[in-house]
Amino acid sequence: MKTLRLLLTAVLFTLGLTGCLQIENVVKVQTDGSGTVDVKVVMGKAALAQIEQMTAGFGELGGGKKEDKPAAKAFDLLDETKLKDAAGKMGEGVTFVSARKIETETGSGFLATYAFKDINKLKLDQNPSDVMPTPGGKKGGAGGSKTEPVTFKFTKGSPAELLVKMPTPDVKAAAKKKEDAAGMEDMAMQMMQQMFKDMKISMAVEVAGVIKETNAEYTEGSRVTLMEMDFNQLLANPEKFKKLAKENPKTLQESKALMKGIDGVKVETAPEVKIKFQ
Repeated sequence: MKTLRLLLTAVLFTLGLTGCLQIENVVKVQTDGSGTVDVKVVMGKAALAQIEQMTAGFGELGGGKKEDKPAAKAFDLLDETKLKDAAGKMGEGVTFVSARKIETETGSGFLATYAFKDINKLKLDQNPSDVMPTPGGKKGGAGGSKTEPVTFKFTKGSPAELLVKMPTPDVKAAAKKKEDAAGMEDMAMQMMQQMFKDMKISMAVEVAGVIKETNAEYTEGSRVTLMEMDFNQLLANPEKFKKLAKENPKTLQESKALMKGIDGVKVETAPEVKIKFQ
């Protein structure tokens, strides 16, 4: 059985290492359709230490004398070059503004900010491989991950109207029959308990002003939560997790529908979220 591929890029990035990974994307929209995107990534200290050791190991690989080998590039979660490159994949006119390191009690990471002039051209991928650095200084994220962009349609006015278009699941792939070997669900559960421990991911939209009307399920003030997943809560429900593993969703969007109703998990399942604000 193929392992559950929720946030596959993040899992491959850590190469199966244990430790928390927290990712938050917040789109902030002004009444003229311009705005910013804040990308926050925090990794647990234990995982960072393991990756640093692995990165150092890259310098030990290959033949020749140790003194003749180039030193492995030190691992840094904040890879500004990659963050700048990611702007181009977010849509026409999106620019990198800044990035700074952040420290928490459990880990460290970065907060990167991007700016856009027209949210109609913004494409925000739910799978954050573009902003994730790779051990050993290698370029590129986890190959093979499926792009699942959230797109937007904005109409000026009083109130202004924002339409958030969620990715469409691959219905044909989801409908295929799965023949899982006996006991593999329990094995997957044990693996995921380690790989996804303390992992959290969220995506939200914040509008300037007051929300006048919306069909969003999760709103608080001027903030609409599109997705918020606490994997500890998910793993605390073995039966629900086994159902997820059995269904074997291929994309994050397919997974969200299956996770609806679990404590600690908020998922917007509507294909389009309408927000009127001023």
